Amino acid sequence: MTRCLLFCFCLSLPHSSAAQIAYRRVAIPEQAYFAEPFDAAALDRCLFLFALKNWVLSKAVKDEQPQLLKYDGEWVIEESRETRLLGNRGLVLKSPGKHHAISAYLRKTYHFTDKPLCLQYEVFFPKTVDCGGAYIKLLSHSDDLRLSWFSDATPYTIMFGPDKCGSSHKIHFIFRHRNPATGTFEEKHARQPEVDLSDYFTDQRPHLYTLNVYPDHTFEILVDLTLINKGSLLEDMLSSQAQDQEDSASAEHRRSDEPFTLSSVSAVGFELLSLTADVMFDNIFVSDDLEVSRRWTQDTWGQRQTPGVIEKLLMATVKRPWLWGVYVVTVGLPIILFISLMWPDKRFGPPDQDYYYKKTDEPQAEDRQDAEELVSRAEGPAGAQAESRAVRRAPRNTDVS
Repeated sequence: MTRCLLFCFCLSLPHSSAAQIAYRRVAIPEQAYFAEPFDAAALDRCLFLFALKNWVLSKAVKDEQPQLLKYDGEWVIEESRETRLLGNRGLVLKSPGKHHAISAYLRKTYHFTDKPLCLQYEVFFPKTVDCGGAYIKLLSHSDDLRLSWFSDATPYTIMFGPDKCGSSHKIHFIFRHRNPATGTFEEKHARQPEVDLSDYFTDQRPHLYTLNVYPDHTFEILVDLTLINKGSLLEDMLSSQAQDQEDSASAEHRRSDEPFTLSSVSAVGFELLSLTADVMFDNIFVSDDLEVSRRWTQDTWGQRQTPGVIEKLLMATVKRPWLWGVYVVTVGLPIILFISLMWPDKRFGPPDQDYYYKKTDEPQAEDRQDAEELVSRAEGPAGAQAESRAVRRAPRNTDVS
């Protein structure tokens, strides 16, 4: 009985490993400013260039040692270590503890006008993240922008994506713009969302990071298509202490008819230092059309069999083994009760049930009834009638001693 119940309980739980599916190449939308699935590319190590479109490795040098490259970390394009989507490839940061920088031009310059900015990309940490960022930069448009010299000093308009150091888990959204009152460029940081972000760095699964910036100066941040943060570029962003002091000092003089605007964007880039190797980036996308972005998401991210509710519950037990007790009570107990009611075991019935037997050698009522039926069939109808009259005439035994 116990083994049967355990077997039924196990059948009620699906396998935690998802089925493998083959990756399908995706078409590049003509309306996109940038769309990169890394479907067909290889690293040309001799020229430090990617054969894929216009990705360029930085050749920027160290200020104190101009003979040395500032970014000596290795980039490769390889198949993902995630086994759920066979054949999928991405851009991989390979060198732990080294600086990495790579960038690519947009198809055309993006201007912040009357349409939204839709930026999204996927990040996969196949190992536990010790310390390092995986954010992307939208590089500001300028006539002297040279991707081969891309560095931390290159002006950017937006920096967005995950970052971890120690116990701090963040999803950055920083924009850089010219203050119309002071004429200087400054950075504004979005407040961190009030949700636990640690799983995005530890569950060893790809995650989709999306930033939407709208013409009314509002923004939304989503992870795996779930909204985790939103606000206003004018009211909900934070400045550094030095900028706050400068803004306060110039407030009385803070007035300008020039509207708030962000600098145009000409390229995307990764400029990172990570202590963790094999960080993968995939399906980078920039558009000004929410519907085009939705279709791109369906064609790329939608290929994965994202876990259902039950699979997520099973995945949660990896970090919280005590949840098994909760699952047994909430799932196993109803199954046990159902089986007990539908298929009762006579050995465990209560004493007042018909199928309870005393431990005695005396013939039981059911035994006597069965014997009488056998005799009746053997003697025929006449014998049965005689036996019935004899039973009615026989005195009832009332001795209970």
